[in-house]
Amino acid sequence: MTVRRLKAALAASALAMMLGGCVAAAIPLAAGGVVLRNEALGGDEPDSDEAGDERTGRDSGAIATEGEPFTPTLAPPGAYEAFFAYAREQASLDPVAAPRHSAILAAPGLLQPETTECSVRPSAVLVDLDPASGARDFAALPPDPALARGLHALRLEGVFVFWISDASAAEAGTLRKRLTATGLDPTTDDGILLMRRAEDRKQLRRKELAQTHCLVAILGDERSDFDELYDYLKDPAAASELEALIGSGWFLAPTLLSTKEG
Repeated sequence: MTVRRLKAALAASALAMMLGGCVAAAIPLAAGGVVLRNEALGGDEPDSDEAGDERTGRDSGAIATEGEPFTPTLAPPGAYEAFFAYAREQASLDPVAAPRHSAILAAPGLLQPETTECSVRPSAVLVDLDPASGARDFAALPPDPALARGLHALRLEGVFVFWISDASAAEAGTLRKRLTATGLDPTTDDGILLMRRAEDRKQLRRKELAQTHCLVAILGDERSDFDELYDYLKDPAAASELEALIGSGWFLAPTLLSTKEG
């Protein structure tokens, strides 16, 4: 562990003690019929990593369109390179002289590309493992040398790495072994965010992470990997202003589990 990483770890621990717990937040309902359903999306904060429901699939996040067709930004070539470069740039900023912002929306329901401030929290990146298809098999997670090299370089710069899935926490052991075997997390230092009970959601886990770390960049294969509001939109064009975050905190690339070997 580098000196910089050690300092970051100490800062994270101190911050977690000051916060005294994690805060669960609900998406505010946007005006104009943007949200598909009216039920409250909030919930109690998860409590135990030992508890969890077995989830074998996920909603594809298909969006019903209204009005004019909307074509979102496509994943740019070399998404990894952009992801790593942005994370390094943000992590190098002085949190006092150049306040950083996370990749977490400040008010999702407003559909504006304004993100939360980070204060002095240590920098982190998040990799979403769930493919849009819903198929997931952690035991088949393939190696990805380019991703492994980039994440290793970030760790040396003091950036913490986290992996997230809507799988049950019961699958953590399988995922941990595979991350180690593929060289994606050879030292088992990375954080793994899985669902701990039936009411848990990735949105809550991202919010929890943002309480202790400055989540400067998220890597996923669909926009709902950045915020769950995309699963509730009637009209994709309503979120067009959020496209400014693609390549600036939000990065699209095929997930490893959708490109598995065989």
